[in-house]
Amino acid sequence: MSKTSLNILILVAMLSAATALAGDITVQIPGGNEKIGAEKFDDISYFSVSDLADVLGQRISWNIPGLSATLTNHDHTVIFFINSPYLNVNDTVKNLTFPVKLKRGCLYAPIQTALPIIDQVSPERVVWDEDRRQIRVSSEFYTITDMALSEKANGLLIELFVSESKDFELYQSEGNWLNITIPDATVNRRQLLSRRSATFLRDMNVFQFEASAQISLRLRKPFGKITRRFAPNPGRIQISLIDTTAAPVLTNAHDKIVGPDDHIDKIVIDAGHGGKDYGAIGLDGTQEKKIVLDIAKRLAKLIRKEKIFEAVMTRDKDVYVSLDERARIANESGGDVFVSIHANASLKRTARGFQVFFLAPALNDEARAAAQLENTVFLSEQTAFGAHEGDALSMILSDMIQNEFQEESSDLAAMTDREFRTLLSKKTRARGRDQAGFFVLNGVYMPSILVEAAFLTNKKDEKLLKSKSYRQKIAEGIYAGLKRFKAKYENK
Repeated sequence: MSKTSLNILILVAMLSAATALAGDITVQIPGGNEKIGAEKFDDISYFSVSDLADVLGQRISWNIPGLSATLTNHDHTVIFFINSPYLNVNDTVKNLTFPVKLKRGCLYAPIQTALPIIDQVSPERVVWDEDRRQIRVSSEFYTITDMALSEKANGLLIELFVSESKDFELYQSEGNWLNITIPDATVNRRQLLSRRSATFLRDMNVFQFEASAQISLRLRKPFGKITRRFAPNPGRIQISLIDTTAAPVLTNAHDKIVGPDDHIDKIVIDAGHGGKDYGAIGLDGTQEKKIVLDIAKRLAKLIRKEKIFEAVMTRDKDVYVSLDERARIANESGGDVFVSIHANASLKRTARGFQVFFLAPALNDEARAAAQLENTVFLSEQTAFGAHEGDALSMILSDMIQNEFQEESSDLAAMTDREFRTLLSKKTRARGRDQAGFFVLNGVYMPSILVEAAFLTNKKDEKLLKSKSYRQKIAEGIYAGLKRFKAKYENK
């Protein structure tokens, strides 16, 4: 082999290695694998904190763009300072040894020193496998894995699912709190908090201490005698509140049991607008109501073909469906997930792209504008029929319900957004996951998202929306997100 050929081979090998280092980190999560960005800075391996946060359903917000950003997860906050090795973790300063970096708008941190901190603030175990260049996200190491609450004829049954038999302590505290302390236990905090039920609880906290875990439940009303036992197959701690007056305040039949026996098998598909409500109108006269109905039908067809889920549609033809009727159809069908499909509009003709929302207070003007656009008809609907005496209570209960499912909704939005990026990023802009106060999601008692397929007020996006292939890709992206969501939440 000539010296020139040898040099070429060495150069090719170096380039291949550099490529692997630049983007070959796999994140292993329940339900599949994800790829996240990786870079080398001064021979130190870094990972994209921005990408990992998206995979884990966490949020990053820029305090000062390009200078500092905050990673938020439940009660934990981590503040990163660009070009500095120092972090602020829950008001405590930590040293990463190597500085945080910013590249192409993404936050990067050193793998060896930053991942243990991500693990510390995440409810799941987050572990780096050097040999496989893989980040493993797992809940298998938890000894307290899940919780179920169920109403019985003589009171309330609380079940804590555990991987092994455990001693525990119970005590009551002021404010109608029931506190369960389990020594030498690790708790899947995210999973237990996802079982928070407005039916039985006013509040709930889950704490992980060095030598124990504690679950604190604030019941809606005072309770009486308590019995306890350990039940096998599956292993669980059973706590019965006998003759309790902590009765449910909601009467949804599907809310009687909230726990790990639930299955995600019924999808409510909501085609936005319809009938007298045209929705957004494109530059070429394209009507939102027709576009989204077609996407909804395509999604229903995919679901019915594979039979993993059952599809329920709030409308399957060009008719107007009120806000209350959409919520009634969703709730009375016993749906497990609610997907509302829309097309966006903006006064800015340059605005384009797909976006996935979940219900929570809007964090920016664009999200507020999207919510205001979709809420317009429902506002006029409420004005036409007048206010009702129960409206205030209904809104309070609805807020409680949505808080209960906000984490799952955020996670579903992130999964759907990732599928859209794979299928659609070359066609239009990825605007990311966001949150806003959409009326159509408020009062739907299940994890729910609102999809904005693209902008009818943008020439290129309108052309895409008029394309059958693009509408099919939107349906396929939603369907793939639903399957990923089912795989994750049914196998915890």
